[in-house]
Order: sequence, then C-alpha cells, then structure tokens
Amino acid sequence: MSQKAKLVWNFSGPDALKIAEHHLIHLKEFSVLENILFLETGTEKITDLAYDAFIIVELKWANTLRTKLKPKQGYLVE
Repeated sequence: MSQKAKLVWNFSGPDALKIAEHHLIHLKEFSVLENILFLETGTEKITDLAYDAFIIVELKWANTLRTKLKPKQGYLVE
C-alpha cells in the first residue's frame, strides 16, 4: 500500500467551521482542475472557535500540493 500525506489548513474565530468547509470547496475544485485524486477530505473540530480543513493524498503529490496550496501542516498517515 502506498504512503499517504495529510495536509491541513487551520481556521479560527466564530465562523471557523464555515470557513473551513468553504475552503474544502476550493480544494476540491483545484483537485478537478489539476487531476489530482484526494483520497479523503474533511474538517476537524479543535475547539469551539478553531477548525481544520484537511485533505489526504498519495505521498507522491505532497510536495506539489505543499508548494501550490500552502497548508499549515502536513503529516504522514497510514
């Protein structure tokens, strides 16, 4: 099985969830334009005022996406 990377963008404030969800829309549009398969996408609650938007991709795409999309964090995942 190939390695995967999780790329994360952080949002905070009273509208953090809405902003994270909206950010995912743009990430999905990008994936279609660039023909890059996102294995998983979603949001995660950190606190009541902080949410993350994330994508999981095959590791081979991590550097390209990091350069183009500027995530705040990145992790290897199983």
